[in-house]
Amino acid sequence: MKISVSFLFVLIIVLSGCEYSVPLAEKKDVSIDESVLGLWEQVPDKSESGKPADTMLVLKYSDTDYIVHYPTGKDGMYFRAYPVKIDGKVYVQTQLIGTKDGAVENKDRRFHVVAYSASGGIMEMNLLNSDLVDKNLQDSAKLMESFLKSKDDKNLFKDPCRFKKISK
Repeated sequence: MKISVSFLFVLIIVLSGCEYSVPLAEKKDVSIDESVLGLWEQVPDKSESGKPADTMLVLKYSDTDYIVHYPTGKDGMYFRAYPVKIDGKVYVQTQLIGTKDGAVENKDRRFHVVAYSASGGIMEMNLLNSDLVDKNLQDSAKLMESFLKSKDDKNLFKDPCRFKKISK
């Protein structure tokens, strides 16, 4: 199972759960994973069968940043995302930057952290569990301290969501 950097951020989008008012990490010195660039389609769970699948577009913005549009279409949101290394593991920090109506206000530029695994053209992503890492913390250093305190908890990430890559 390959663990990569870039799609960690997408889970946030999928679940519309940009919960944190400050980033967990701001250092951008990890390169993006170009294998996650492109168009992805959400794999619906059994309760959503028959519903059209949402799609997500992931584009390279720079060597260390992505732009993500999810869901694609008129109601989509735009995210800045970047890989971050924390305690030897790579995650993706995401930040909501806009909607069809334009850029969001600074106070609404919410953050999240995503973990994922990918294999055989399917990617599963999981959101940082705000029950373990308090979403009300207003300081990145305190947020990091809380994250590191829970880093070995098997429930650190939750709410799995699956996507499949759409062939060119």
